[in-house]
Amino acid sequence: MGRVLRRAREHRGLALREVERRIGRSSAYLSQVERGLIRHPDPVVLLELAELYKLDFMKLATWAGWTSEPEGHPDRGNSATLLVRRVLELDDSQRTEILRYIENLIRDRRT
Repeated sequence: MGRVLRRAREHRGLALREVERRIGRSSAYLSQVERGLIRHPDPVVLLELAELYKLDFMKLATWAGWTSEPEGHPDRGNSATLLVRRVLELDDSQRTEILRYIENLIRDRRT
C-alpha cells in the first residue's frame, strides 16, 4: 500500500511537505506510511490521502487491514476503530443509511 501511495503522490507532483500542509499530517508520519513502517495507518489519514490522490479508499482500507480484524491489532478495542471496521463491511446503500443516521444524531444533539 505504501508504494501505491508514494507513486500516487509523485504522479500528482506533490512533495511530502505539500501533502503535510494540505491534510495536516506530519511528513514524517506520511513517509513511514509510504515506506511500510506503519502498516495500519489511521483510516482518516487513508481517507484524506485517497481524496487528495483520487484513489479508491475502500481498496486502501482493505490493504491496510481495516476491513478485517487481525489478531493483535493495537487499536482492536477502540470504539472508533471498531466503528470504522463495521462501516467498511457495509455495502454502499447501507453506508448511505448509516451516514443519514449519524447526521440525524448530530442534528438532534444540537437542538
